[in-house]
Amino acid sequence: MKDNTPRAPLRKGDLIPASRIQADGAAMACYDFGASYAVAGVLIDGNPAGDGEGYDTRIEYSLNGKDWTALTGEGSGGEQARYVRLTGEAASFADERIAFVCDTGFAVEPADEWTNLFHRHSGWAGSDGIYSIPFNGVETQGTAGDTKTLLVFGDTFVGEVDEQTRERSESTVMLNNTLAVLDGAEPRRDAVRFVWRENGSGEPLSAVVPTTPKALSHRDSYYWLQDGTSCSGTFHCFPLIIGHDPNGREGFEFAVHGVTHVSAPMTEVGPDLARQRQEDTPLYFKSARGHTTYFGAAIMPNTNKAGAPDPDGYIYVYGLQHDGVHRPVVARAPEAELANIGQWTYWNGSGWTSRKEECAPIAPEVSCEYSVSPMRGGALDGMYVVACQLGGTSGNHLALYAGSSPVGPFERCTRLYYCPESEEGLGIYTYNAKGHPHLSATGELLVTYNVNTTSMEANMARGDIYRPRFVRVRQIP
Repeated sequence: MKDNTPRAPLRKGDLIPASRIQADGAAMACYDFGASYAVAGVLIDGNPAGDGEGYDTRIEYSLNGKDWTALTGEGSGGEQARYVRLTGEAASFADERIAFVCDTGFAVEPADEWTNLFHRHSGWAGSDGIYSIPFNGVETQGTAGDTKTLLVFGDTFVGEVDEQTRERSESTVMLNNTLAVLDGAEPRRDAVRFVWRENGSGEPLSAVVPTTPKALSHRDSYYWLQDGTSCSGTFHCFPLIIGHDPNGREGFEFAVHGVTHVSAPMTEVGPDLARQRQEDTPLYFKSARGHTTYFGAAIMPNTNKAGAPDPDGYIYVYGLQHDGVHRPVVARAPEAELANIGQWTYWNGSGWTSRKEECAPIAPEVSCEYSVSPMRGGALDGMYVVACQLGGTSGNHLALYAGSSPVGPFERCTRLYYCPESEEGLGIYTYNAKGHPHLSATGELLVTYNVNTTSMEANMARGDIYRPRFVRVRQIP
């Protein structure tokens, strides 16, 4: 049975709880922390491995239990790991003789109370996307209790899921996007309300549907909403215009045709979509080097109103440039000019330019959806962090970049956590990790990643696959 007891925060020098999960007689023993921690080393009989009796033992660490790297001993420097493997003499020792020492770095632990909030069997029954937008626009850590939160989802199943068999009902439908409103900072089931439209017969419809000339020029187009923000009483979002592409591989039969700007008054119950405005934008284009580029994948308001720790009055809108991998690019606008895209400027690697085609990547790789957030508290206090997933839809590693400004430099990433769901098979893959700063405690970052399968048959038979997963990234002092 899974233990959902909250884990006590660890500090450097603390011992990391572990379970022996695999053994091969006296030859090998593997231990699982159940989460990812910075590991300083291993103690044998209270002594750092390699000291004391000098046992003939090889020590290795891994995030995924498949790729192993030698751990040289205490003081080797906070290696991020979920598993540690002992090969040799110490593998036969009783567990109480073995201990694992925590180092300065990160702890990445499942946040089951948040994951379970979106494990539902009736109505809203699974989705991806999951951006979070505070109604009051304040996005710094520890502020969600002062406001409501708008949650933005992508393709969504609406229907019934059998709690015993996990099968979806035949009447289940898939909408292209839905919303939800969370009241307060706690993941209580009675505090969240899901939002979509309905037709005259009560059948569910997507929350936001295309109305712009460019979107309507593509048959059966729909919106992938991307990130959003609330500023000066208005909700802003930059959806991708998506059309059907029969030549795409299974699960990816779609193509991007442009970016729209959607805005609506932000009311006490959420954006007033009855008064929304939609406008086509020039934010989907080829860069000067010929790479497909678009904006809206992440938004970071760096303003006083947003509670930014070092505000400069700009809202930063991040995007993607594809040259074989997805690399992040960034534009910015004064808060009052966010809707006036002609006033945006773009980072070209050394400064800001009005020529969007000259925008340059600010990090080596991110996922299609990601986040950029200022941090408060801990060793990263005052830094800006990019939370993402590496390797595209075939990648499983949640990663973090840290830089000194909204444009970085974001040169080196730390692989923090391995998303294990794809190990089950069934065409399951994980993707698009991102942070939710205002839902996080000071010094921490609540992070989601999406889980899906390329098989619609598997999605219908297993209603528990297609749902966001949450982990909590803590800094270890």
